[in-house]
Amino acid sequence: MIETLQSLRFVFVIMIFMSHFAYRGIEPFDAGGDCGVAFFFILSGFVVSLGYGRQVSEGTFRYSRFIGRRIVKLYPLHLLCLAFFLVVSARAIDYRVLLNLFLLQSWVPDIDVYFSCNSVSWFLSSLFFCYLVFPFVYKHVSIKLTIGILLLYVLVAYLTPYDEVNAFLYVNPLVRFVDFYIGMVLYRFYERGYRLGSPTTWECLVIVFLLMTLAAYPYVDAKLRNAPLYWIVLVPLVLVFAKGDGAVSSVLRAKPMLMLASLSMPVYMIHQMAIGILLHRLPLFSYHVMLFVCLLAVLVAGWLIDRFFLRQIGRVDNNLRKSAFILI
Repeated sequence: MIETLQSLRFVFVIMIFMSHFAYRGIEPFDAGGDCGVAFFFILSGFVVSLGYGRQVSEGTFRYSRFIGRRIVKLYPLHLLCLAFFLVVSARAIDYRVLLNLFLLQSWVPDIDVYFSCNSVSWFLSSLFFCYLVFPFVYKHVSIKLTIGILLLYVLVAYLTPYDEVNAFLYVNPLVRFVDFYIGMVLYRFYERGYRLGSPTTWECLVIVFLLMTLAAYPYVDAKLRNAPLYWIVLVPLVLVFAKGDGAVSSVLRAKPMLMLASLSMPVYMIHQMAIGILLHRLPLFSYHVMLFVCLLAVLVAGWLIDRFFLRQIGRVDNNLRKSAFILI
């Protein structure tokens, strides 16, 4: 992955973390959650296109290998977090646990289902659908298809009742694929090449634009908050930082930022459970003390999971792929 975009993952994970942290009457940073989720879907479409788009176009793409690697990348961490949730909550296994187990929960328009168990795993449920259809859609990316998908999104948003916004516009895999598709379109633009005059200026402008968009969040219709509000800023943000030529990009490429970026997925997967446990178990401190404690605990836990679990899974996967190559 492009290093600047990799580091931005950590920035947006922290925004999602803040959207789930509410304490002593201080409301969570809701705007950061919706923005962070939209960013990750768009980034996923961009990065997958960067890694596999040429193979799809040239006919060398191997679907089974692609899906296998997605499973190895996502499933062990998902199972670890699901198991932790079941142990901590002493939850009996029911149909919702089974739906979570197979990453099907986001298809059910019921808040008690799509936000069940480790609730943030709905993202993996919708993301995996995007992976499944990626090679079939990538071949047909065009202006006409883009316009058609956006018009269909407008129609679905218009027909969705306000009390069903989460079910149909926030978690539904078919609708979240629009964000993923936008990332695919961005990659098509990126691969054609473009130049930015004064890259540092552009980086600062998109950051200011992002802050203004976040500030506008409370005043925007609920049907636009989930994604469309952020498309207008995330599109230029990804393109500007994909170039990575400015002063802000040099900070994002620093080793500490890249190290934190490597913790993005485990931090995302555990943060809501950790916040709930810590706020319930610890003595009452000030907002800022509890925020620091929760964030530190999540980062430490994320590092431990990355160091002693995910890296081991990665080594096993690499060894298996090397063995397979030798056998072939």
